[in-house]
Amino acid sequence: MKIFWLFNHPAPYKVNLFNLLGKKAEVEAYFERSSEKGRNALFYSETPISFSAHFCKGISWGEMDNYSRDPIKALKKNRYDVIVLNGWRTLTEQRTIAYCKRKKLPYVFLINGGIVKEKELGLLKAIKTHFISGASAYLSPDEKSKQYLVHYGAEDSRVFYYPYSSIFEKELQEKPLSKEGKQALRKELGLQGEKVFLSAGQLIPRKNYAPLIRFWKSRPQGESLYILGDGEQKEELLLLIKELGLNNVFLLPHKPHEEVLKYFSAGDCFLFPSKEDIYGHVVNEALSQGLPVISSPNVNAALHLIKDGRNGFLDSFEEEGALGEKLSCFPDQRMEEEALRTARGFTMETSAEFLYLFFKERYQ
Repeated sequence: MKIFWLFNHPAPYKVNLFNLLGKKAEVEAYFERSSEKGRNALFYSETPISFSAHFCKGISWGEMDNYSRDPIKALKKNRYDVIVLNGWRTLTEQRTIAYCKRKKLPYVFLINGGIVKEKELGLLKAIKTHFISGASAYLSPDEKSKQYLVHYGAEDSRVFYYPYSSIFEKELQEKPLSKEGKQALRKELGLQGEKVFLSAGQLIPRKNYAPLIRFWKSRPQGESLYILGDGEQKEELLLLIKELGLNNVFLLPHKPHEEVLKYFSAGDCFLFPSKEDIYGHVVNEALSQGLPVISSPNVNAALHLIKDGRNGFLDSFEEEGALGEKLSCFPDQRMEEEALRTARGFTMETSAEFLYLFFKERYQ
């Protein structure tokens, strides 16, 4: 089975997925650009091993926009059993979608997540609908993302769920660390505090870290907050921590994936106050280390994976009293065990196996 896959940039979770899928099928991945603006260089740490990676030649601008004719040239030159288009926003994607429609080439429209905008210009909705509608099948990671697809023209009967993940089975913790095990790991990592709360993400306004830091002024001194990541707000957040006189809030630089998982293993709870995330891999990554999650309901992965009161909580991060009550629940061994049970159903291997069988049954 020969698979054509168009994606914007070689994100590590995609490269890992293609490497797994490439063991079962012939995968040709066309990346529109070598990196996404604003991403730390350490983010791009995975290497193509069992698939063919093609970097499109063309023009790039902004955070992700680009134009290249390479994908269309490949579709003209080669015969593929499966065509997967992983987006619609760039000019390259739009032209490739138009070509497939014009040539009546069936294609799968797969998304990593999506959110319907509450207020949107009619023209913008019409443009989205034009490009999103018309696929022979759609793959969505969660219910809210499915609503996004249907809202913009996908036929409900053509939308299927797939298990989305950025975690290998071997990276899952077998069981939560004991209290002694966590203390030893915290000592190794230099983590302070009787209770350790963690977060990870780009330091940008959308991730909503400033209100969380302000809220921490009211927390006991023995509760530490560690935020892993870099971004445009770093200096602003460091200044805020200094102005508030907080010595139990720490900003740590972006870490490689395997190091992030070590930090997660050492924590008591993961906090994710994001204003909007079309999915949010980090939720599954935290769960995979037995780390319960408190997340904003504006994160699709949280809505999909968090079982309120069992492996974490959904919280608006707007009412300090309600959030404080939830924080007081941790550490909680029962929630840690449930976090692992949830994560076991969402691994890279599960995702690759599902996609292979889905493509084989419908297109080979």
